[in-house]
Amino acid sequence: MHAIGKSSAIFVTLSGLFWGGWVVGSQTPEGQEAIARAYAAYEEQQSAASANLFDSTALRAIVCGDPDSVQQQPCLAVAAAGRLFIVDAGSGAASSLQRRNIPMERLSAVLLTDADLPQAADLSALYGASSNGGNALLPVYGPADTQRLVDGLNQAGGFDGASRGLQAWGPSPEPGRSVIVFEADGLVVSAFTTEEDSFSGRVGYRFDYRGRSIVVGGDGRVATSAAARDADVVLQGAETQRSAEVTGGFSARDAAANAQSLNTGMVVLTGAENPLSAQTQVAEARAAGFDDVVAGRVGMLVELPLANSEINVRPL
Repeated sequence: MHAIGKSSAIFVTLSGLFWGGWVVGSQTPEGQEAIARAYAAYEEQQSAASANLFDSTALRAIVCGDPDSVQQQPCLAVAAAGRLFIVDAGSGAASSLQRRNIPMERLSAVLLTDADLPQAADLSALYGASSNGGNALLPVYGPADTQRLVDGLNQAGGFDGASRGLQAWGPSPEPGRSVIVFEADGLVVSAFTTEEDSFSGRVGYRFDYRGRSIVVGGDGRVATSAAARDADVVLQGAETQRSAEVTGGFSARDAAANAQSLNTGMVVLTGAENPLSAQTQVAEARAAGFDDVVAGRVGMLVELPLANSEINVRPL
């Protein structure tokens, strides 16, 4: 069991002991002191477990958002080189990360794949969480409309966007040409788009960290992009085949076929409306001949160790 799961189990055990002691009336000063020490140790373990997400041994991604929502909102957290990046700030992004004791002061930037409300609903909440850790400015990268979106949020919050608040950046990649938006300590974050996505104002992002790579594209068609070639993991929004035929969207089967041709290691399908849809998407993708595909659900951790070529997927 990984560190975070272990500390959670300790918390459950401690809680049981505490309430059990309350019922039998054993709340002596000595007992209360022991409980306080135990909870202090738990908090210390939680902090250590969260810090482990930012060590230099792996590139990691966490599917975040509101776990109680029927339809999962777009949000992915990427941890590398001691920094945190959020791709799409869907509703519940900030609270879900804080509940898992993710240190929001490490947040370096928010990267939007689209400047619409579903992708930006929690931008202000993310800024509030990161500014509590001392970050006066939070860079927000995205399509051209990101500037208009950020200006409106800054105005509503009373921020100038220069010394405090959200700071918009538009990388404006062209199809076939990536633009580096961040580079430090072995981590390179690039923005890219495809011919189809450029018309709809969508942007994808690739994270390269010391030989491992993750590509994220929201509802775009990133699995078709050259930027996804040889990527360890591609996180791709998709639809079932029946739904895609009606909407003209991107099907899980198409995502799998493209991933296979581009030598992608694994595809994580995101944004399914419900568990049944997620299962159908995975089945259709595998039927296309690509077996390394899973459904991304809130709380999933994807870990790429630097010491080997493994891809570890487990609950956080």
